[in-house]
Amino acid sequence: MFMKDGRVPTGSIRVPDERRCLPPPFRPPSGPVNALIAKIEENARRRLVLPPLSKPSDEIPRYKQFLKVESHRLRILHRGGAGGLEVCQARAGMMDVMVRHIWDAVGRSFPARGKAPPVALVAFGGYGRGELNPASDIDLMFLHGPLPSLDAEGQRVLADWTSGLLYTLWDVGLKVGHAVRAIDDCIQVANGDMQSKTSLLEARLVTGDAALFADFQKQFHAACVAGHASEYVQQRLEDQRTRRLKHGNSPALQEPNIKNGVGGLRDFQNLLWMAYFKEGLRTVGDLQREEFLGSGERRQLEAAYDFLLRTRTELHHVAGRAIDVLAANVKPSVATGLGYADRSPQARVEAFMRDYYTHARNLYLITRIVEQRLALVPTPAGRSVPAQQFDGFKAVEGQLRHVYKTTLRDDPRRFLRAFLHCQQRGLVLHPDLAQLMRQQVSLVDRGFVADRHNHTTFLEILNQRGNVAAHLRAMHEVGFLGKFIPEFGRLTNLVQHEFYHQYAVDEHTLACVEKLDRVWDATENPYRRYTALLRGLERPFVLYLALLLHDAGKALNSGRHEVAGGDLAEKAGRRLRLDPATIATLRLVIELHLAMVQVSQRRDLEDPGVIREFAARIQGQENLDLLALHTFADSMGTSDTLWNGFKDSLLWSLYHKTKDLLRGGTDFIQAEQRQREQLRDFVRHLLPKTFAPDEIEAHFAGLPPRYFQLHGAKEIARDLTLAHRFMHLQLTEAERALEPVVAWDDDRDRGYATVHVCTWDWAGLFSKITGTLTAAGLNIFGAQIFTRTDGIVLDTFYVAEARGGAFPGPESRERFEKILLQALTGDLDVTKAIAQAPRYQSLWQAAGESIAPRVRVDNQASPTATVIDLEAEDRVGLLYRVSRTLYRLGLSITLARISTEKGAALDTFYVTDLEGDKLTDEARLAQIEKKLREALAG
Repeated sequence: MFMKDGRVPTGSIRVPDERRCLPPPFRPPSGPVNALIAKIEENARRRLVLPPLSKPSDEIPRYKQFLKVESHRLRILHRGGAGGLEVCQARAGMMDVMVRHIWDAVGRSFPARGKAPPVALVAFGGYGRGELNPASDIDLMFLHGPLPSLDAEGQRVLADWTSGLLYTLWDVGLKVGHAVRAIDDCIQVANGDMQSKTSLLEARLVTGDAALFADFQKQFHAACVAGHASEYVQQRLEDQRTRRLKHGNSPALQEPNIKNGVGGLRDFQNLLWMAYFKEGLRTVGDLQREEFLGSGERRQLEAAYDFLLRTRTELHHVAGRAIDVLAANVKPSVATGLGYADRSPQARVEAFMRDYYTHARNLYLITRIVEQRLALVPTPAGRSVPAQQFDGFKAVEGQLRHVYKTTLRDDPRRFLRAFLHCQQRGLVLHPDLAQLMRQQVSLVDRGFVADRHNHTTFLEILNQRGNVAAHLRAMHEVGFLGKFIPEFGRLTNLVQHEFYHQYAVDEHTLACVEKLDRVWDATENPYRRYTALLRGLERPFVLYLALLLHDAGKALNSGRHEVAGGDLAEKAGRRLRLDPATIATLRLVIELHLAMVQVSQRRDLEDPGVIREFAARIQGQENLDLLALHTFADSMGTSDTLWNGFKDSLLWSLYHKTKDLLRGGTDFIQAEQRQREQLRDFVRHLLPKTFAPDEIEAHFAGLPPRYFQLHGAKEIARDLTLAHRFMHLQLTEAERALEPVVAWDDDRDRGYATVHVCTWDWAGLFSKITGTLTAAGLNIFGAQIFTRTDGIVLDTFYVAEARGGAFPGPESRERFEKILLQALTGDLDVTKAIAQAPRYQSLWQAAGESIAPRVRVDNQASPTATVIDLEAEDRVGLLYRVSRTLYRLGLSITLARISTEKGAALDTFYVTDLEGDKLTDEARLAQIEKKLREALAG
């Protein structure tokens, strides 16, 4: 490079030897890009070679004109539809040409001197990567030998060369970042800062001493890359998490950041940085070769990155400066510049943003899965935990994995059951399984969507309040949710034009579900104000399904999306085989999902007519509760700043006024009676014609309203059949009068069964049933108990094997039925039987979950009973200890709501004394609370 006198020979333009510049760029320039750079080089030789004795500082107009001409060439290429990466690489190549010419010109302007120091001009950051948008920074490093080895003259040459180049570039109008470093300085900086290390990882020789640059790369790799993989990957993951959180944590923001947002350019670049450190892989082709990516995923990644680069180029052109946020005011111009040709500016923006969301979402989901795989640390030999295998899957260290590559193809129903397994066991999808699902989502075909088994599984997932959102999001991320619920699928990447909306429609919907989940165990306002409503719902799946579908009508571009959404919800409800009453409730909530905001914030709540009209539309207390929760979750999911204390107070004012009216309104009581009569007619058609009408009438007259809210016609017909069998025993076989009728509902694939017990009501019955289930080696996930006014009990329990959570086999069921009969006839001491049974940890205990026990006694929630809420870590036998304690305290359980949510037993008991009266004595209430705390801790 240098002559002995320190000058550059005339016309000497040094192009670095690419074979010595390792590692290679993400994607080397294509043939067309290299051909274009050759044309730029030819133009530079005509325009940028300076006259003798001319200095670069005297020729600024010459350089500006060259930059203008070549930038215009690239703009024409861009507007002509060239790829984003192609144009960015060409721009970097154009900058290389101009920088080398200026470097040579600066060298020629020096007077004769002694030997110049070895210097390499190195690009880093985006310029080093060989990718420049119109307003990107030009980051340069002057790499030199150790300063102590330079004499004063050599140091002056270095300073002159540096300042000569930089001042010329600044005067031309470029934004140049720079550093002057020796190799040791580079290593020190890189090992002290992860971002600096990343920038130097992309260092590329522009011109200068190639041997010095090669030495730098060798030392950098040895000191900063080798042995630093684990540390670097963890730092990058933390940086990803922080950056994504800062930029909305979603690829579907209304005003996304193209560079740093979720699904932005940085996600793609971050993936390749991690892959290089962890596996020595540099390109997406390398990742495909090593089976981190499938061919389709590689195409999606490359297409997304190219689209984002092209969008950023247009954004810089439109703004005339470096910006990365696609703000509302620039979207129309950007869309037009990218070739979207719809007549309406709104339609152009919608088409453009839908493409943007599609690419950003693909990029985010694929890179995140591969990131997770790269971050996996193999378990040391001898320390692995034995995997639990079930249903073609296995649980390993908190993740659900497939046992075979054919697991999903062998039984496509497993596609949906995988999410149920995750929910029940507190697992997340292993990245390999998530990737397999993305690749095999075509299994979700028409037959799958129509399968009754899959409907039941899906609704079961929706019914686990407080633990739904993560699993719906996981379904969406692998491409499943939109195929199974096509009404939701049409919302994917759908643009919303309202200024107050923060997300695209699909992301808004999932955000609403996340807000609702947060209500379940909230400790802070405003969420905790709604906790009691959510816990009081008998059918939470209705609310979750309503949230999932509430904006479905927006995909139809109809005038009133809530009305269109009601039609779509009815269609989805019929496909999922919901009963007519549930479909009607679902439709009402969706059609009225804007009503509570409109009435509470825009009407006079002191006007009785306003409340009366609203209550008439609501039609009942359950609908009011559903709508209040829906309104809150929808508002919180729309924008982080949309809701406030004032709006919250207005909603609650409307809620309480409507509730008071519903309590005393005869119109609503009559409506409820009409619904009951319709349900009775459905049940009658399901039962044999020989079934006595009096039995049906007695069943409907003898059970509380809550029973009919929880049970559809088929479930009621089943219970009537059980009661009929039980009464037949009483009338025909007196010696079997104490024998209960037991029935099981088998659903082996879901991992737990439902057991129904019908018998006479008597003190301590619930305790004995739960105790015998525990003694039989079964764990109780949930329970419903109902007693008819004629004394017949209909209790339902959801159970699995206590050991490992497996589906209850024939031996467990036979054992339970045998010891239940023994317990009811007095031939078995239940407490001793439990003590002799093996003890097992619950799945959540095994995962290390810890939940503090809580007891709350409430005498305000019910006018006829004392309500006791319990919360504790779910353990085998817990429900038996609690129910036995209540029995020993002389309490009668009139209603019980038993559930297990996210590893917590959440049980509610409505109790009275043995005379059927509410408990009022404070000392007795304190004693009850004390004994229950002891039972929970035992």
